[in-house]
Amino acid sequence: MLNSIFVRRMKSNLSPSFRLLFLLVCNYFLLRLIFIVANYKLLNIASAGDISTIFLSGFRFDFAAIVFTNGIFFLIFNLPLDFKSRPIKNLISILYIFINLFFILLNLIDTGYYPFTQKRLTADFFEMATMGDDFVNMIPSLIRDYWILLLLFVVFVILNFKLIKGITGRLQKISGRTSFISTIIVVALLIFFGRGGLQYKPINILSAAPYTSAQNVGAVLNSTFTIIKTAGKDDLQEIELSIPDPQSYFNPVKNFANDTLAFKPMNVVIIIMESFGKEYTGYFNQGHGYTPFLDSLMQEGLICTDAYANGKKSIEGIPAVVSGIPALMTSPYISGSYNGNKLLSIASLLKTHGYISSFFHGGNNGTMGFENFTKMAGYDKYIGRKEYGTDDYDGTWGVYDQPFFRYFCHEMNNMKQPFLTTFFSLSSHHPYSVPDSLQNRFKGGDQPVYKSVEYADYSLKEFFSMAKTQPWYKNTVFVITADHTGPSFNSKYQSRTGIYEIPVLYFIPSDSTIKGIYSYTTQQTDIVPSVLDYLHYPEKFKIFGNSIFRKSDSKWAINYLDGMYQLITPQATVRTDLVNDTEYIARDGHTPDSTMLMNRLKVIVSDYNNSMIKNKLTDVE
Repeated sequence: MLNSIFVRRMKSNLSPSFRLLFLLVCNYFLLRLIFIVANYKLLNIASAGDISTIFLSGFRFDFAAIVFTNGIFFLIFNLPLDFKSRPIKNLISILYIFINLFFILLNLIDTGYYPFTQKRLTADFFEMATMGDDFVNMIPSLIRDYWILLLLFVVFVILNFKLIKGITGRLQKISGRTSFISTIIVVALLIFFGRGGLQYKPINILSAAPYTSAQNVGAVLNSTFTIIKTAGKDDLQEIELSIPDPQSYFNPVKNFANDTLAFKPMNVVIIIMESFGKEYTGYFNQGHGYTPFLDSLMQEGLICTDAYANGKKSIEGIPAVVSGIPALMTSPYISGSYNGNKLLSIASLLKTHGYISSFFHGGNNGTMGFENFTKMAGYDKYIGRKEYGTDDYDGTWGVYDQPFFRYFCHEMNNMKQPFLTTFFSLSSHHPYSVPDSLQNRFKGGDQPVYKSVEYADYSLKEFFSMAKTQPWYKNTVFVITADHTGPSFNSKYQSRTGIYEIPVLYFIPSDSTIKGIYSYTTQQTDIVPSVLDYLHYPEKFKIFGNSIFRKSDSKWAINYLDGMYQLITPQATVRTDLVNDTEYIARDGHTPDSTMLMNRLKVIVSDYNNSMIKNKLTDVE
């Protein structure tokens, strides 16, 4: 009889735990279903088998997320507390609602954010969201464009509130003996599911890779798991190489000194167009695009046809373009734990040759830490919305592109030559604002981003129309590129390499030899060494890229996504975590040289990690 009572009490105690677990599993099942439906075109789902694989493998990461966020409740349910007390039940319900609705909201935000980054949210999201006022300013447009996700969140709130009240209502006071045994069982299960099994190491983001294709990893994971797993994980690991002659694969120290060629003190203008992926250009898509002016300018300069961004966010693209720092860690350099390191940029390098430098971005000052970064990088001036004034505000991000380009050109007329200046546009960023007076000028298309890209391209055209009449124009090296790609609607640009494809254009009005097509692989971090090579820059410097004007330099691009490094070369692409999972993909019928590819990748990552850890980004010895 005593044994029967013991069993009944234990069952009555475990019943709320199982109900809670079922509720949480259902939450994550529905969140994954919503994610897949919303991002179906970005995933590689060809059969019902792919769907089942995603959901079944996803449970492993869901259980881990549930343990991280709700393990405390399973323990509480098995303690000898007086659960008949209404305050205790209410407290448990309130804590449950606060914790779980927070992460449910993050998963729904990620559903809408994923097309922009094509990776799950990580802990750096909070740092970027709190840099400046942009996130708060975007809330109205986010509600307008993603109202269905907000509605789904309300549904989750109502259901979870009702169901958790029912679960806590079933809690009963249990004896210490029953509590001890059930607690041991629960603790063992929490450890098992929190680790993701009995394997040697707990699961991490990379653990999702073996289950499915790289394109579907985001669907297997959940945002709760990726945020928790990346919290406080900026630190890199030193990599010791056992590769003979590593500098034959990559040498970050550049030396363009030439006794017969003197330094050319030309102006340098780098224009970074927000989200201008190759997908939006007519030049790369048989005339089907939204950038007629940029397409025409590509005919006049040297256009790189196999060019890649080094990251998927603006906060990653800017350091790559101006400082040659690729995004090879979980957190962006600007917001990460190494952002206090000494660093160089094209501004700091040219400063020694008398250049005055400036960085123009019409955004609200403080946006994504750009103002502080450019100061650290050696720019003399940062010009944002604060410096421009209160006019021409788009209501969210800052100053519309057309008036800010006009202001940019005017300011350059007042600069002493030679000057280095960088312009970062903003109008082709969500919510894709176009001035009311120009709404009818652009046709756009079936996606909101298209009209904003047309407007940004038109603004670029207006800038060049003004610039070509200025005295500094012909003595200027122009580089036009993108910070990263935008939302993709074409399967060609949804692959693991396609999501990084951007235009890179070198345009020098006074030099007709810098014209045509550069077909070798290149990347954002190649821009600084290429410009300095063209100028015959005489001093050594260290950078994670190569000059496109050096035939002897290796041609490659590197990215990092979901714990996987990707090295793209003209012959092949390799994706690897540098430990277990490695994939080689041939390009254009070539046979991958796996040894060469892996050695080059290891040398690059080793140089990068060690330079970050030891604060030697500027060390040329």
